[in-house]
Amino acid sequence: MKEETLPPFDESQKTKEEEKPPIHAPIRLIRYRTIKKNMALGWWSVVALVEDHGKKQVCFYRWRKIKGEWKRNKKIAFRCRAEWQEFRDAIEGFILEID
Repeated sequence: MKEETLPPFDESQKTKEEEKPPIHAPIRLIRYRTIKKNMALGWWSVVALVEDHGKKQVCFYRWRKIKGEWKRNKKIAFRCRAEWQEFRDAIEGFILEID
C-alpha cells in the first residue's frame, strides 16, 4: 500500500501564509520552514527538505520577487551530515564576534 503524504506546509511559527515556495520539478518539496519573508522588499528565505532525482537533501533557498514573480537568488544544498558540519563549524567560528 502506498504511503499517503500531506502536501508541504510552512513549519515556521511566524508565517501562516498559503503560498508555497517556488521549487519546480524535478525537485520535490517535502517540508519547509520560512526563515524570513519581506514582502515590502521582495525577499523570501526558506530552509527545505527536498528530493532531487531520488536523493534527499536539505537546502537553503532565497528568492527575490521581480515583476510579480519569485526568482531564485541563492541555493545552498547539504547532501550529508559532513557537509552541514563543515558549514556549521565555520559559522560558529565567527558568530561569537558579532554578539
